[in-house]
Amino acid sequence: MSESIKTTVDPLLKDLDGKKESFRRNVVSMAAELNQVKGRLVSQEQLFVKESLSRKEAETKAKNMEREICKLQKTLEDRSCQLEASTSAATKSEKVWVSEKFCLHGY
Repeated sequence: MSESIKTTVDPLLKDLDGKKESFRRNVVSMAAELNQVKGRLVSQEQLFVKESLSRKEAETKAKNMEREICKLQKTLEDRSCQLEASTSAATKSEKVWVSEKFCLHGY
């Protein structure tokens, strides 16, 4: 090769080598960044699954509590009716007793 061509080609080769090395570094950097992003994505997916399970458990517990509240409310209503009936019967018995007492003593 002639000296003038060598001088012209040599800086071009150096420039090309520099660009090639820069490109390699960028690829390595981007690959590392991609791995980090993949790791974060996996973590977020795991967190999402956990949150979904927690939400489903909470919804199930809430439904069970709602059913239990309905049962307790029904029991309370039944007992209230029984108490009212018992109170009514006791009041009638008391009126009969008082009435009989007054009749026997001639009031």
